[in-house]
Amino acid sequence: MRRRTLLGLGALGALGLWAARPSDQGRPHDAYFARLNQLLRQDGGGIPQLVIDLDRLDANADLLATRLGPTPLRLVAKSLASGGLLDYLARRLNCSRFMVFHQPQLNQLARLFPNADLLLGKPLPAAAALAFYRQLPQHLGFDPSRQVTWLIDSPQRLQEYAELGRALGQPLQVALEIDIGLARGGFATPEALGTALGQLAAQPSPLRLRGLMGYDAQVAHAPFWIGRQRALDESNARYQAFIRAAQASPLWPSEPLLNGGGSQTYPLHVGGQGPLNEVAVGSALLKPGAFDSELLHGHQPALWIATPVLKVLDGALPFLDAAQRLLQGWNPNRQRAHYLYGGNWQATPASPVGLAYDTLYGRSANQERLIGSRATALAVDDWVFLRPAQSETTLGEFADLRLLRGGSLVGRWSPLGTG
Repeated sequence: MRRRTLLGLGALGALGLWAARPSDQGRPHDAYFARLNQLLRQDGGGIPQLVIDLDRLDANADLLATRLGPTPLRLVAKSLASGGLLDYLARRLNCSRFMVFHQPQLNQLARLFPNADLLLGKPLPAAAALAFYRQLPQHLGFDPSRQVTWLIDSPQRLQEYAELGRALGQPLQVALEIDIGLARGGFATPEALGTALGQLAAQPSPLRLRGLMGYDAQVAHAPFWIGRQRALDESNARYQAFIRAAQASPLWPSEPLLNGGGSQTYPLHVGGQGPLNEVAVGSALLKPGAFDSELLHGHQPALWIATPVLKVLDGALPFLDAAQRLLQGWNPNRQRAHYLYGGNWQATPASPVGLAYDTLYGRSANQERLIGSRATALAVDDWVFLRPAQSETTLGEFADLRLLRGGSLVGRWSPLGTG
């Protein structure tokens, strides 16, 4: 009797374990991606590419403009690294201010936007700044002494740029990077900032102080024991303390630049609250996967990696032939293996639903393997769509950007060069 009871309990346990196996997550492309799949089968050229949904981009830009109101915007070029994309957004948002992070792109933007206001988003070695001046054509009508603002993060770099300005025989406009809680460098305290400004004012210098730049990305990721509001209040208070220290300097301009924010925190700086008089935004306009947050609710994903399916096979794994039927029976999402053109992007499968990277097989930059169930209904030469985690690392990996408008492919943009 006891033996029969134990056997019965064991059978019930096995049935319960089987019932708890993964469910079939596979779905075919929905109407949106089915249409895009059809378009790319007809006119995709058979190679991986990026797709920007202009309707969603417009909606994101309009939402940003509504939230910012009169607060000036600075477009972040590293996250929107395409001349066509930047021009499109600059026109739609009536914006001529750009934040730049890479010297070759600084030269490109000076050529593409000769009336632009360019602010460096990170401090560059003085050698990179010198390369900018050497590579800048003289016939553009672009005046770097008032249209480029270099970022200075330390007394040493302040001295290096002063020497560069003297060597070039022209003034250099600078903003000072301040640490308002991110702990990523810049002047660490108002006292350190005041000391540097005192040293700068004590001798003739080709440097012109324009203002301050402070980045507060840590606010969006504040731990629960701090909380977002307290983190924001502390960050703003630090910024105000730096402003007070800078105001004591005779070099402080009458209309200073007070830059900050970012895609993850820009909604916290609207309505004239806080110390900023301009906000930098980039990724929120395309909303890659790393920017899914409560603060960006309302923004829509507008950027996809599209790549053709080269092979559709059963989900067999090397050395595990005997276990294959058991693996597929346990997890129907292992029924098919889909090999893609290219891969190893920082992106997650978006459509068809139910596809996933195969952790048992590994990643590949040549023929990425995605596993899924038969229900995805994918065939060879269909297209798979992935959502990039970031736009700034992704745009430069593709030859061009395909533009989607109203369910049709309507054009192409080129990414900015990296060299």
